[in-house]
Amino acid sequence: MNDERHVGDELVTVYEAPNAAIAGIIAGVLRSAGIACSVAGENQAGFPGVPAVAVTVLVRAEDLDRARQIIRQHEKLDEST
Repeated sequence: MNDERHVGDELVTVYEAPNAAIAGIIAGVLRSAGIACSVAGENQAGFPGVPAVAVTVLVRAEDLDRARQIIRQHEKLDEST
């Protein structure tokens, strides 16, 4: 069994969204740019009586800088429309 982990395989938070819908949009933008990602916490957000929990978008550590750049570009486009 090979337990070797590559540093770039570590998942890190690239974005915290207030709800699952926004996290899904960001994840879709990243995936369309070829960046693998996952969304965490989407099943815990939005239930009555439950404190708000941020929904996070995770990427591999090696993709973090590129993912941040893509998110900034997306947010700029969103603001201009």
